[in-house]
Amino acid sequence: MAVTTEKSTQVTNMEAAPPVKLAAGELHGRIRIARFTFTQGAAAGDANSTADLVKLPPGKNITLLKNLSRATCSALGAARVLDIGHTGYTNIDGTVVAAAADVLLDGGDVSAAATLAMGAGTNALTANDAFVFDNKTGVTLQAKVLGGTIPAGATLNGYFTYIED
Repeated sequence: MAVTTEKSTQVTNMEAAPPVKLAAGELHGRIRIARFTFTQGAAAGDANSTADLVKLPPGKNITLLKNLSRATCSALGAARVLDIGHTGYTNIDGTVVAAAADVLLDGGDVSAAATLAMGAGTNALTANDAFVFDNKTGVTLQAKVLGGTIPAGATLNGYFTYIED
């Protein structure tokens, strides 16, 4: 083996001649917060009930930072789990992206009151903290309760941190 000196894709692009412009999620983007407060209505919802939490803005390279995003909840009851993902949307190029109900959080234990970090669980994308959306009309981030009902008056609160510019 030998000592090596290598560069990230971003540094390589910046030093190219001519330079390759980096996306806002890679350099000089602005961090934004999308907060949510949700209270289940007067009636409990059956298993697989959903709650639309936030709608991220339309645009290219809307970059969600999973490690800086959180959700808290009241106790939902024994054997309840929470998935967080997105509904379907259309990319900038017109291709349709299918809904992915558990791509941000898969199977978060919400039997007792909890604070949940995104990127956990079997199906959640954990390889990269940044989740990039290129979308025409905005992307709805949604929670789904599994394993039982969501009780009347149950709460979900939190925020998603993302980069845009």
